[in-house]
Amino acid sequence: MGGEARKVVVDTYALMAMVFGELSSAAERILLGIRDGRVKGLVPSTVGYEFALQWLRGRIPGLRSIGEVETFLRAYFVVVDLALEDFIEAARIKARGDELLASSGSRELSSRRLSLVDSSVILVAAKLGAPIVTGDKDLSYVAGKLSLRVLW
Repeated sequence: MGGEARKVVVDTYALMAMVFGELSSAAERILLGIRDGRVKGLVPSTVGYEFALQWLRGRIPGLRSIGEVETFLRAYFVVVDLALEDFIEAARIKARGDELLASSGSRELSSRRLSLVDSSVILVAAKLGAPIVTGDKDLSYVAGKLSLRVLW
């Protein structure tokens, strides 16, 4: 693993990049480590929701049923369930993240907003002290500003 963390929070972006063979080499090593059991992959339940939604929209080839989507997620990842208090904190993270994006000085980022899924990924990473695996620019920017490590 070359110094990478033993546990990581995986965003939907990384899962979709995996499906389409668009992972960075670092992200590919991490996901292979999850598959092989060398790395503990964590996904907030919101990522499970978003990944299932992508399957329902026909964007994930290879999985034949929603049951296979669930089986895939449970087989390779620890699904982190979120409580009401977590969603309240995720709302705070979203509000702060939107402020950070708006004041980024980047034309590309300043009009963007953090999603509920992105804010829940940040929440779980912060709570568990784990880096985030994502190529999502909004999420990466805000996570970095909040002193969280992003692997891509």
